Amino acid sequence: MILRFVIFFVLICNSLYSQKNNVISEIIISGNKITKDDIIKRELLFRIDSSYSKIELERKIKLSQQNLKNLNLFNFIEIEKKEKNNLTTIHIKLFERWYIWPYPIFELADRNFNSWVDKRDFNRVNYGLFFNWENFRGKNQLLRVKSRFGFKEHYQIMYDIPYINDKKTFGIKTNIEYFRRKITFFNTTNNQLDYYSDSINNNYTSKDFHFSANFSLRKNIYATHNLNLSYFQTEIDKQISNLNEEYLNNSKNIGSYAKIDYIYTLDKRDYNKYPLNGYYLMIELSNHIPLASDVNHFEVKGKIEKHITFQPGLHFGTSFKFKNSNPNKPFYFTQKPLGFEDYIRGYEYYVIDNQKFIISKSILKWCLVKEKKFDINIFKIKQFQKSFYSIYFSIFSDYGYTENKFNDNPNDLSNKSLWGNGVSIDYLTYYDKLLRIEYSINHLGEKGVFLHISNPF
Repeated sequence: MILRFVIFFVLICNSLYSQKNNVISEIIISGNKITKDDIIKRELLFRIDSSYSKIELERKIKLSQQNLKNLNLFNFIEIEKKEKNNLTTIHIKLFERWYIWPYPIFELADRNFNSWVDKRDFNRVNYGLFFNWENFRGKNQLLRVKSRFGFKEHYQIMYDIPYINDKKTFGIKTNIEYFRRKITFFNTTNNQLDYYSDSINNNYTSKDFHFSANFSLRKNIYATHNLNLSYFQTEIDKQISNLNEEYLNNSKNIGSYAKIDYIYTLDKRDYNKYPLNGYYLMIELSNHIPLASDVNHFEVKGKIEKHITFQPGLHFGTSFKFKNSNPNKPFYFTQKPLGFEDYIRGYEYYVIDNQKFIISKSILKWCLVKEKKFDINIFKIKQFQKSFYSIYFSIFSDYGYTENKFNDNPNDLSNKSLWGNGVSIDYLTYYDKLLRIEYSINHLGEKGVFLHISNPF
C-alpha cells in the first residue's frame, strides 16, 4: 500500500513539473556573420536540454540580453521564444556593429573640453591615425594600433584576447605605449598644472615608455579577476628636475618602476556604458616596485555603484569610490591626481594632488525620449543604416574629499570638502556614443556649462 502511494505521488509530481516547466530544445542564433556562436553562448544563462519555469525563463532571457549588450558587439539584440508541447525554441536575432575602424585623430589635448576652452590654445590639439579592429577573428578580440602627433605624441600597439582556453575563462592582454611631449606638466600649483617647454631648442621635454601584460580569469558571467604586470619608464629634460626635484626623486633624468595590480570586478549592470539598473563592485590593490626610481608605494582603490528604476522613465543611480595609499610621498610622475580619470563635477578646471580620496555621486534621471529607432538610408553599409537615440534629463550631486599630507598651500582644494551640484541633458545613441551637457555649481560658487562624452560614474 505504501509503495503504491509513493509511486502515485512521484507520478503526480512529475506531471505537475512537466506542466510548469519547458525544456529548451533548440537555440537558434542569426545575424552574426562575424561573431562566433560560442562567444554568444558564453553570455547566455540558459542551455539546451535544461528545464525552466515560464517566469524563470523570462528572467534568464532578459538577463542574457543584457549580457550580450554589455559585450558592446551588437547594435540591436532580440531574443524570442516559441513553445510547443513543453519544448521551447529560443531564437536570438543580432544586428552586428561595424568592427574595423581606421579613422583620423583630431582631439583636444587637455583633460576635458572646458580645460581646453579655458586656455584657448589651438596648439593644444592631437592629430594622427587610429586603427581599431574590434571583434577581431569574430572572437571579441581587440587589435589596436595608434600613431598620434601634436601636443602629446602617442604610439601604441595593443592586443586583447578575452579567451584563450576552450572553457572561455582565461584571457590575456598585452599593451605597448610610447609618449613624447614638447610641453610637459611637472608640478601642481593652486590646483593648476605647471608646464615646461624648451622654447629655445624646441626639444622634447619628456618621453614615456609603458608595457603591460594583463591576465584575466572569468569563471562566471559577472565576476572577473585581473592580474596586471606593468613597466614604466620616463625620461625628462634636466630643467624639469631643477624645477621639481621630487618629479623623479633621483639624481638622473630617467626614472622607472614596475607595478603589480590585482583587480576584482563584479558587474551586474544592465548596460555598462549608461546603466539604469543593477550594481557594480570593484576592488583594486596596487604595489609599485622600485627600479631606477626608489618608489615605495602601495595603494588600494574601491568602488560600488547601484542603479534603480523607480518607475518607467524615472531612474536613480549612486556610487561611492575611495583611494587609500601608504604615507610615503609619491614621486610626481607616479601620481594620479583628482581631475583626470577621477573627478567631481563642477571642478573640471582643477587638478587636486592627494594620497587619499573619497567620491560620492548621485543622480536622478528622467527619460525624455525613450529609445527611438530610425533608419539612415544615406549609408550603404548595413551596420550604419539602423540607429537609435535616447535623451535623459538629470539632477546630480557629487561630494568629494581629498587628503594631501604634503600640502602647505592654504588656498589649495586638498583637505577640504568639495561639493558639485547641477543638471544635465544626456544624449545616448548607437555605438555607445554619449554626449552630456551639464550645468554645474561648486562649493566656491563657481558656475559653468561642461561637456563630457562618458558615463559620470
